[in-house]
Amino acid sequence: MNKNITNDDDQLRINNLATVKEYMAMNGPRLNRHKLFTESCTSGLAYSETGGPLYVSGIEEVAKMDEWNTRCFPDWKWENVRIFQTQDPNYFWVECDGSGRALFPDYPPVRHSAHFIHSFEMENGKIKVYREFMNPVKELMDFGFKIPQLKRF
Repeated sequence: MNKNITNDDDQLRINNLATVKEYMAMNGPRLNRHKLFTESCTSGLAYSETGGPLYVSGIEEVAKMDEWNTRCFPDWKWENVRIFQTQDPNYFWVECDGSGRALFPDYPPVRHSAHFIHSFEMENGKIKVYREFMNPVKELMDFGFKIPQLKRF
């Protein structure tokens, strides 16, 4: 056993891992998901169609984002979930696939699916910082947008 890891770290890791598993198991309506976060949390997309991140801060804003996600992705689910622990009991990575209907205002409904990476920074069993990494170009393609091709090789 590593001398730098204590029994307290082991219990902290167990508690944090349980929260990450609970987050990833939430399919369909996710109106209570914000309760897994700290009061002063940050959550959102590391990359968006804007070319930059899309984050919200604070548990109230995360609750609003969960309402929007539930409305726009009503049957969303995560599959093939693989959770990776790190040397730090407060940090986890997750790799998975996600799919479901996408019901964005002003666009026709589509079926969206993609591969995702999630980053969880934890604090005492709650999510402090959550970042979701996905390919926003794939999302645009699922909505029928034509994406120009770069000339390579």
